[in-house]
Amino acid sequence: MSEQFIVVWTIRGETMTAQYSTQNAALQQAKELLSEHGCDLEISLHLSTASSIWFTKKRMQDWCLAGFPTVRI
Repeated sequence: MSEQFIVVWTIRGETMTAQYSTQNAALQQAKELLSEHGCDLEISLHLSTASSIWFTKKRMQDWCLAGFPTVRI
């Protein structure tokens, strides 16, 4: 089973998700959402095969405030 990267975000009380087959695509979506809605957006990035949060809200916020530097995992 291939890994899926899942972006989860909440806007005005509504939680939404989107799945991506690559880390870069998921991070690009997260960057667009953070740029549009601000660095305080409730957002996280999950890795489906591990069922774990890969980027917590705090890590996403720090990434946003730093100007979206290249992510190395």
